[in-house]
Parts: sequence; C-alpha cells; structure tokens
Amino acid sequence: MMDTVILRDLRYDLAVGLDAWQRPRKPQPVRLTITIQPSSNFEAAALHDDVSMTLDYGKLFKKVHTTIKDKQYGNVQALMLDLASVIDGYKLLTVDIVLPKALLRVNDGLAYRLRIDRSVPDTFHATWSLAVQKIACVCIVGVNAHERQHKQTLFLDLALPTNQPLDPNIDVTAVSDGGLHDMVAKLVERVEGSSYLTLEALATAVAQLVTVEYGQPIVTVSVEKPNAIATIGASVIQITRARPFFEENKDFWKIKQA
Repeated sequence: MMDTVILRDLRYDLAVGLDAWQRPRKPQPVRLTITIQPSSNFEAAALHDDVSMTLDYGKLFKKVHTTIKDKQYGNVQALMLDLASVIDGYKLLTVDIVLPKALLRVNDGLAYRLRIDRSVPDTFHATWSLAVQKIACVCIVGVNAHERQHKQTLFLDLALPTNQPLDPNIDVTAVSDGGLHDMVAKLVERVEGSSYLTLEALATAVAQLVTVEYGQPIVTVSVEKPNAIATIGASVIQITRARPFFEENKDFWKIKQA
C-alpha cells in the first residue's frame, strides 16, 4: 500500500544562490512541489474520517511557509536542508525545486529534486539531482536544402548526475559559484556557431562540453527541434554519455561556417 500527500506548486520569491545576472541575495521566483509517503497509511483516517489520523497537509504547508518565506539562501542545498528539517512523519520525501528564471537563455530554468529515504528504520539517505530545462539556441541544423539556408530554434535539456549526496554540514551561507552560468553561456555560444547535419552529432558535442570541459561525470542531453516537421510539436533526440566515452581524443565539436 502506497499512500501519498502532495503539496503542488508552492510559489515564492526567494533569494536563492545567484539570479540570472549572477547577483547574490536577489529574490527570484521559486516553485516547490512536496511529495510525501507518510510513515503510516491512510486506512485509519479513512475508516474514522478523522484528519488527526493522517498527515495534515494544512499544518505541513504552514510549517514550510513560516520557515522559508523571509529567508535568504546562499545555495539551493541550504534551502533543501531547511525543508528537510521541518518536514517529518514520512518514510519517503521528494521535493521538486524549480527556479524558472535562474539562467539567461534557459526558458524553463533549473529543476532540482531532493529525495530523502527513511523507509529503513534509523536511516536517513538524502540525495539530489539537477536538470537545466529548455536552453534556447538558434543555429543551422539539418540535412534538407531549406534547413541549410536559415537558422532555426532548438531547445536543449541537460540532466546532470543523479543521486548526489546532500551534505548536512554544507556551508549554508556560501553563495553558489557561477559555474553553471558559465557552462550554459559557453554551450549556447558553441551551438550557435555550429552547422550540423544531425541532432545526434550536435547532442554528442554538447555532452562532450559538459563532461570533458566542465567536469561532469555523466550527462543526459535532449535536443528538441520544433520546426523539423510542420504537423508535429517537435522532433526530439536524447542521449546519455559519460566522460570516458570521449577519452579516445574524439572531438565532436566541428564548428562550421553556415
């Protein structure tokens, strides 16, 4: 039996890390969705129709709201730790944290996911992951003659390594560095200076930049081409590549003249 309580789309303006202009301590939109599998199921509450026998989502919201509404966070992990400290009575907790305007040229922003597993008694296993959603690029791409004449818009998603441990001893006042901003800016510059025939080659080149040049051990790259076929929403390819894939001096960046 798997019973779940969800608080969906809590919206705040919070100072979390750097804003899109790489300024610290500047409020930006933050959206939260909290998903909880309680320590006990809903059977007793259902039998007696009694809210005191279940996880009261009204009280949960008030605790979360009171804790975070007026605070500043040097980094997203500090916000994660604050949320984890005020939510209890669960065996599995997932918190989705979306910063929709955290990066320039990224339409849907940064999506963090915190997952805490306490299903085994006396254990606390907390991990997090990050996705960069809809990086907008304009470039020449495609095999058809008309595609070689005009630039078109692509959207790239990056899913960075999952299950990164959440360190309870992290310096919560330390401001996030601008590495993510730098990586996305360089990626956009490279893509917009390229002229590939296939999305597969372009996606592989993007994976090379993220892993080899920016030190990520693995990345999943999705490339969306909305104008590929007029009668469908988009054509999309997705690849996952780890850094060792590129260790044989393969260079997939072929910057071409459009």
